[in-house]
Amino acid sequence: MARTVTVPGPPPHRWLGRRRNAHEYAVDPVGYTARLYHEHGPVAGLVQGDRKQVFAFGLEHNRAVLTRGDTFHTVLEYAIPQGIRDARRGIGLLNMNGPEHRQARRVATPSFKPQAALTHRGLIARLAAEEVDSWTPGEPFDLTDRMRRLTLRIACLCFFGADIADRADHIGRMVQDMLALRYFASSIRYFPFDLPGTPYRRLLTVIRRLDDALADIIEARRAGGDRPDLLQSLMDARDDGRGFSDDQLVGQLTTLLVAGHETSSNTLAWTLLLLSQHPAEYDELLADLPEQPGTDFTFPASLDHVLKETLRLLPPGPNTSRIAVQPTAIGGHEIPAWCQIVTSKFATHRDPAVFPEPLRFRPGRWATARPSLYEYLPYGAGPHACIGAAFADLEMKTVLAAVLGRYRLDPAPGAVVSRQVGLMMAPKGPVPVIARPRSDPAPPRTALAGDIHDMVDLDGETRWRLGWQ
Repeated sequence: MARTVTVPGPPPHRWLGRRRNAHEYAVDPVGYTARLYHEHGPVAGLVQGDRKQVFAFGLEHNRAVLTRGDTFHTVLEYAIPQGIRDARRGIGLLNMNGPEHRQARRVATPSFKPQAALTHRGLIARLAAEEVDSWTPGEPFDLTDRMRRLTLRIACLCFFGADIADRADHIGRMVQDMLALRYFASSIRYFPFDLPGTPYRRLLTVIRRLDDALADIIEARRAGGDRPDLLQSLMDARDDGRGFSDDQLVGQLTTLLVAGHETSSNTLAWTLLLLSQHPAEYDELLADLPEQPGTDFTFPASLDHVLKETLRLLPPGPNTSRIAVQPTAIGGHEIPAWCQIVTSKFATHRDPAVFPEPLRFRPGRWATARPSLYEYLPYGAGPHACIGAAFADLEMKTVLAAVLGRYRLDPAPGAVVSRQVGLMMAPKGPVPVIARPRSDPAPPRTALAGDIHDMVDLDGETRWRLGWQ
C-alpha cells in the first residue's frame, strides 16, 4: 500500500463545513470538478483530506479506475435509497457489479453488436422523417423537447416493436416522470419516506407503473410469438444455457430506456446547436448529405467527425463515479473502502496535448486524431462501458441526416443555452429554434446566450473558460 499523503482540495466551508462543498458540487458538477482539476492537480478531494469523495483526472487514472471492476464498483446501486431498490422488479447493467454484472453482460452483448443495431436503421429513419415532417418552417419549437420525444419513440419501437406503437407515448411519459424526479435529488435522498405528496412517494409510484407496463409487454410477447426487436433478442439470449428472467428483463429495459434515450437526445440537441454557431462546418456537412436521404447511403466521414467532436466537447455524462469496495491507492494516496472516486470525461477531453485548441469546435481534427481509449471516452471504458454505443451512434447519425437533409436549424433570437447536469448533461430548459429549408440562403448567425460559452469557444475570444483557455 502506498504511504499516506493528504489528498489536496479546497477547505470546507467556514460555517457549513463539507456539506456546503457537497451542495456546490451537486448544483454544478462540471464547474466544481473543473476547479478541482485546475487548482489541486490530478487527485483531489471534495475538500482537503477528504476520504469520502476523491476526484482522479487523466489517462492513467481513467484506466486504473474504470478497468478494475472488482475494486471500483458502479456507484448507482449504493446511492439509491433502500425503499426504491425494494420496489423495483429488477436492475440493469448500469447498477450491477461483480459476477452478476459479468454474466448479464455476456447474455446481453450479442443484442448490441453493430450488425444487430443496423437492423433498426430503416425504422429509425422512418421515425426521424415523421418528426421532421411535423415541423413548420419559420415557426419556433423547443429543440430539446422534440429530440427527447423522438428518441423515446425510437427506443420504444426499436426495443419493443411496432405492435405496441400506441403505448410508446404512455411509456415515454413515465420515463420522463422518472427522470424529472431523479433518484439522487436531495428531496429523495434525504427524505426517503413513503408519505402522501412527497417526491419519494411519486417516484415509487412511477417506478411501479413503469415496471408493470414493461412486465405486461414481456408477458404478451411470450404468448404472442417472435418479433424482430431488441426485446425478443434479449428474451432469446443465453449464456451457458442461462437467459434473463422476466424481472431481469424489466430491469434491463428500464435502464436502456432511461439512460439510452437521454444520451442520444441531449447529444442531438448539442450537435445541432453547435452547428448553428459554426456556418463553415455546417455548410461542409450539408454538402456531403443528400436531401431527404434514404436508408441505403453511407454516412459521410464529415458526419462522423461532427458527432465525435460534439461528444468530445459536451460528453453525455461529464463525470463518472465509482465506489471503492476495498482499500486501494490512487496517485500515491491511500483510498479507504467505501470512498467514492470520480473521473471526468469533461476534463480528459480538454487536454491540449491530445486535442489542440481544446475549446474550439473543430470536427476536422478527427481526420487525423487517434486518441487512446482512455483519452477519449464519451461512452465510458472498461467493463461498464456503454453497451448501447453502436445503437446510439447509428441512431444519432440517422436522425442528423434526416434533419439536415431537409432543414437548417437556427436558434430563435434571445435563445439561452446553459447546462443542466442530472443523470446526463442536458441543455437547461426550453431551447427555441427555427427550421428553415436548407435551400434557403443561410441567415446571419444568431448568437447564443448562456453558460455554453464557458464550455465551448463560440466567439473566438481568448479568455479563460472554466479554467481552460
